[in-house]
Amino acid sequence: MDKTAEQFRKAVSKYKAIAIYIPGSPDPDAIASAYAIKLILKHLSIETEIFAEKRLSLPQNRAFIKQLNIPVSFGKEVNLNTYQAYIVPDFQNNRVEKIDYKIPCAAHIDHHEQSKDALKADFTLIRTDAGATSTLVALIVKNINIDFSDQELVSMATALTFGIQTDTDKYNNINYLDLEALDYLLDYTDLNVLQGISSIPLSPKTLLYYNKAKENEILHRDWAFYGIGYIDAKSRDSIAITADMILENSDHNTVAAFAVIENSYKGEMYLDVSLRSRSEGVDLNRIIKQITPNGGGRKYKGAYQINLNYFLNAPDKNKLWEVVQATTVEKLSRSRDALYISDIENIYGYLKNRMLSFFKKDSDFS
Repeated sequence: MDKTAEQFRKAVSKYKAIAIYIPGSPDPDAIASAYAIKLILKHLSIETEIFAEKRLSLPQNRAFIKQLNIPVSFGKEVNLNTYQAYIVPDFQNNRVEKIDYKIPCAAHIDHHEQSKDALKADFTLIRTDAGATSTLVALIVKNINIDFSDQELVSMATALTFGIQTDTDKYNNINYLDLEALDYLLDYTDLNVLQGISSIPLSPKTLLYYNKAKENEILHRDWAFYGIGYIDAKSRDSIAITADMILENSDHNTVAAFAVIENSYKGEMYLDVSLRSRSEGVDLNRIIKQITPNGGGRKYKGAYQINLNYFLNAPDKNKLWEVVQATTVEKLSRSRDALYISDIENIYGYLKNRMLSFFKKDSDFS
């Protein structure tokens, strides 16, 4: 990563002011990565601000930025007269509405498979073999040869460690890159702060949604689906937590928790689906991309959203939910079956080729 860190420095140093933009839901991995990037750019005399498209909904995440004093502007538009470029961390696509094509993308850093329609950036670091974007940013911090203060190192390391912890399911899905990053970070991480953030209990609303989801279980072979109903935008992260908890406490191969998100402040409505799997053979990113470009996944985790603004004024919300739930279950059931049919076809093709090869060799000896 020595050369990578220098390439990052060279790419961002062309600009005097850069907006760091977090699309979608600002989870700890995205926030920690953005924060560390902000501190790097500070030492390169580059003005920055962290923008998040959506507000935080989990008490744990709110405590995270409060404890570490991470400055984030939520729901605020980027002033194109102030910033000359932008950076996107922890998101598959670096396209940002009202920003892309108006100012260049200085850097795109992520651990998910990059979207096919992603824009060219001055610096691109996409490593699907990393468990978190925080891992990649931590290795840049390690190798960039900047004299950070002790306070900055502790704050960055604690944030990045928490980002890795959350995105690797409490270190259950780490690999050699994550271990290399953690080996560096843990020398500076404030373990008391980390423990305090990690031990914050789930909100009553999240527990309510979890129990409601379990009551609405729909099974399809070795997959299970859990519709929650309508959720306020402030609690949308409860869907992902519900999916995590259900997979952990069930024997199902793959689960999906979903709900209709209502944001009265913005006047919007959308379906939000979180998928979790314990199988390495289930390519959640491919499944999601076949449903919609508005989402994506990596090994074991994925999520997507479907815009439902057309139905904001639906006269019967119960009927609307019935349609949304039935359609979502049908769509995911077909995706599951198509995945396994594809696997069977691949196995059949492999066996057929082996048989043909065998008979060809046999005929050569005759």
